[in-house]
Amino acid sequence: MSTIFDRDASGLEVRLPGIGGLEVRPPDVGGLEVSTKTQIAQGLEAFSGYDGLEVVNNGQNGIGGTKTQDFIEETERKPRRNKLWLILAGVALLLVVVGAVLGSILRSRHSHKAPAKTPGASATPEASGKPPGSSDPPPTAVYATSGIGVTGWWTGSSSFTIRLIYQRHNGDLRLMRYHSGDGKWSALADLTGTRAKLGTPIAASCFNIPFFFFTPVTSSNNFTQVEIFYLNEANEMQEFYFREQDSPSPSAQTFNGSGIMSSKGWKAAGDSKIASYWPSVIFQDDSDQMQEAYYANLTWAQSELGLKCQNNSAFAEVPYSVAAGRFGGEKLIYQQDDQKLRIEERNNSTDKFHVGAPSITIPANAAMGAFTVPRDSDTTDGAMNTYILWQDSTGALQMTWEDDDTGWRTSSTPASLGGPDKGTGISCLTPTLWAVASLLSDYGMARCYYLVDGNIREVQYDGSNWSVIGNVQLY
Repeated sequence: MSTIFDRDASGLEVRLPGIGGLEVRPPDVGGLEVSTKTQIAQGLEAFSGYDGLEVVNNGQNGIGGTKTQDFIEETERKPRRNKLWLILAGVALLLVVVGAVLGSILRSRHSHKAPAKTPGASATPEASGKPPGSSDPPPTAVYATSGIGVTGWWTGSSSFTIRLIYQRHNGDLRLMRYHSGDGKWSALADLTGTRAKLGTPIAASCFNIPFFFFTPVTSSNNFTQVEIFYLNEANEMQEFYFREQDSPSPSAQTFNGSGIMSSKGWKAAGDSKIASYWPSVIFQDDSDQMQEAYYANLTWAQSELGLKCQNNSAFAEVPYSVAAGRFGGEKLIYQQDDQKLRIEERNNSTDKFHVGAPSITIPANAAMGAFTVPRDSDTTDGAMNTYILWQDSTGALQMTWEDDDTGWRTSSTPASLGGPDKGTGISCLTPTLWAVASLLSDYGMARCYYLVDGNIREVQYDGSNWSVIGNVQLY
């Protein structure tokens, strides 16, 4: 049976197991064990289980030095009562040694303890599933390969308004508005439920409803309808309209919804582009044939134009002239399968297209857009100045144009215009001729739009020079 002499604050127990020797145990403190399996006079050993540390002390009274044979013999001749005092002194000394060892161990453990964690701080950042410093794009941001649709109309002899459509990151389409009066962009509508595929091409055109249907324009019947064309996940041509009242009142009425074309199930090639100038829409089928959807007699009709184009060719559609445009007279600009830039023309919707000019080679699937401006303000059936903006193999923008009788020319543009992001296109604005204020011989609306570093860049041509207006503010 063992006897407990004392217990210190750390739970140290000193046990006397009998003749076998003295044991001192601190239970559950780092595995430390101190024992004397021989008599105190013969030596003292201290063992520590922490980090393999071993402390051995064989000196006199457990303090130091080397035991000699004379010391051992003299000790054996002393009376037994002296041994009791020696045992008690040894126990006291042993407690001092054990306390020192325990203190050293506890201090060592404290110094090796892992640093405490502070909420909100960490020595090693935890994985979050996002690259460091990344964040979700703002809800108004443009999807990386979004198409851009643009249309607009003159509202007076020097005033105009523009509508621009792009795709947001969540797939919804967004309609933006610009008016020359304040020179600012603002959000007009977020078009939810359009079911557009991500990265869809987008084209837009517009018309004043009473003007197009030859009915009187009144204060209560003066709606302009913006037509938006795109592809769904099945690569079917889709139509969405946004009808707005031409009124300065903030309570002006608007209507919107899916158009008739959406129910037709007309299939386009998966990488087809789209172009539109009301009432015509151009797209490409799986055989690389150019298809046209034309609105007449209150419905849409589809026909093949007999024109084969480069797979994934860019398209542009502009009026042949102001007068001809009211009867379907168009210019179609595209890239042939031999990579040549091609212009096809017709005087009305029933004519066959015939080759215009130019016939120059551009990189395969190059980004391209075009616009026209009436050459003469005194006649509606005169020639149109036509400008084609396209991207060359270096990424720079080139302009091919015809604005007089000398024919087509090509020149570079200022480096400040930059170039469209890879895999994106160029959309240029030709105002609708289906408006109360007709198409003007003016360059105020001669603008093009394309993505640069994910932003919609707006550039303008004044008849002689290009300039960068800036990025469209997507409020």
